Amino acid sequence: MRFYASFFESPLFITIALVVFFGIIVLGVILVKKYVKPFQNQEKPKSDKEIAEEEVNRLVTDITDEATLEQMNEAARELEKDSDKPTEEEVAEEEVSRATEEVADEATAEAMRRYAEEHPEEAAAFEEKEDK
Repeated sequence: MRFYASFFESPLFITIALVVFFGIIVLGVILVKKYVKPFQNQEKPKSDKEIAEEEVNRLVTDITDEATLEQMNEAARELEKDSDKPTEEEVAEEEVSRATEEVADEATAEAMRRYAEEHPEEAAAFEEKEDK
């Protein structure tokens, strides 16, 4: 009988008893939420599309103040003007110069010559650049 008394006073039994006690409470709460009508969650989960629409509507507002609208347009123009974004001509020129660098390898040069024969519109763009 003394063994049982010392077992019930041991820290291991107390720890196990606490875990079992709180486990029963958690299990009871889960069952109550699942089967008792007043505690059930009536809210339907929202789809990703609905969540995205709500977020966009929250962030996007119409600007009714003319002064604010003019300031925003001016700032956009300044950003566009100050940006280091190359023009389309500069991009095309860079691409043509990159694509038409001298090639030391004879096989590659031959392949490029055949490509130029097959695509005369691109060869014409290169010739226009050389004329300038």
